[in-house]
Amino acid sequence: MLAKIAETLADEIWIIAPEHDQSGTGQSLSIHMPLRAWPRGERRWAVTGTPADCVGIALSKLMGDKKPSLILSGINAGSNIGDEVNMSGTLGAAFMGLMMGTPSIALSQDCNLRSDINWETAEKVSHKMLTYFLKHGWRKDTCLSINIPHCAAEEIKGFSWARQCHKNVVGVHTDQREDKRQQSYYWLSIVDKLPAAKDNSDFSILQRHEVSVTTLGLDRSLEIAEPSIKFDTLNADD
Repeated sequence: MLAKIAETLADEIWIIAPEHDQSGTGQSLSIHMPLRAWPRGERRWAVTGTPADCVGIALSKLMGDKKPSLILSGINAGSNIGDEVNMSGTLGAAFMGLMMGTPSIALSQDCNLRSDINWETAEKVSHKMLTYFLKHGWRKDTCLSINIPHCAAEEIKGFSWARQCHKNVVGVHTDQREDKRQQSYYWLSIVDKLPAAKDNSDFSILQRHEVSVTTLGLDRSLEIAEPSIKFDTLNADD
């Protein structure tokens, strides 16, 4: 679907995508194992790695001298809001693109169940949002994370700039099981909860049927409110 949308916005598109679902891989790179890239048509590749791997191998090898003017990642089946952005493979690809100097946008369609996703809304809204930002621009030292609400396209009231909600991911559940050879293995799943509603949070914006747009950067350091402290002034009692 994203390729179909991109074809209306660009003269040439490339698809370099993971061969399998890579949810939860974040910006991880497969530096401990080899990758394979299988051709799937003209300018189309399936990669045996993460979304970030796909961006890395695309820009450094597969595309040759053809450097893209924009990287689009998604459309993810489910929202990527709050703490989830740190684990999202969809955002990982966009962060990798930004790190390698290419403007990047990640798109995600909110849903209650992955088997019940309103792809018609995703298609209509994604096209409209991409058209808007290609015309008006955005801060190129950030990537955009666009989250589309779970409703019909005609019910969407617009879009709002958002901040990440917090503590919607509170831990990891580990389920220990045993295989047919009596060897233990572990199945991990995210433990989450509904975050507190705040007017400008991505969660609250989706709840009121608006598209949430967050600008995300590579610099994760927070501003320090306290003055600097010299280590030679410290003692054991401080």
